[in-house]
Amino acid sequence: MEKENNNSKQIILSVLGVAILIVAVVGVSFAAFTFSQAGTKENVITTGTILMSYNETNNGITINNAMPMSDTAGKALTGTTGASNEFNNTFTFTVSATISGSTTINYEVAAIKSACTPVSEVSGCLADTDVKLYLEKGGVQVAAPANFTSQGASATTTGTPAGAMILDQGTFSTTDSNSYVLRMWMADTAVPSDIPQSFAVKVNVYGKAA
Repeated sequence: MEKENNNSKQIILSVLGVAILIVAVVGVSFAAFTFSQAGTKENVITTGTILMSYNETNNGITINNAMPMSDTAGKALTGTTGASNEFNNTFTFTVSATISGSTTINYEVAAIKSACTPVSEVSGCLADTDVKLYLEKGGVQVAAPANFTSQGASATTTGTPAGAMILDQGTFSTTDSNSYVLRMWMADTAVPSDIPQSFAVKVNVYGKAA
């Protein structure tokens, strides 16, 4: 999948089993990502880069046939043990920046809802209001658990596309990194269905020179 305009392009790389998403920012121009084959690098880095790295197979979360849980239980998900399907409910990643000169880069972490296609006639899709997302940065809550909520019908000035949910916003003016954990679960207000239901998001980071 590829999306381009006069001032932007997107790249996802896979290096030695660790996926790395790179944003290159040149002057005041904006560089997002293009999806390309693993191991390729198409943008030229001059003044600064933002990288999103993760060890999972995909850059996001999919929950399938989940049961409702409280916000307290959802915030405690570890991704390895506990409730059924919990291993699908967490996504750990790092956003880091390499800055040269006096470059300042604003960035946004966004969740993009994947199109839901029922796998059979006896399966379905969870509504946005049936799902809660919760993000921590450096072990600290970014915001209280919330339903998936679109940021609007237009892209932001930083590059987050229309329809995405902004999870966090930040700025790098020096070489640094932030560690994140995203958790997602079926809200305790949702009514369980007799058929399996699913919901999936992908996580991207978008950056723009200030």
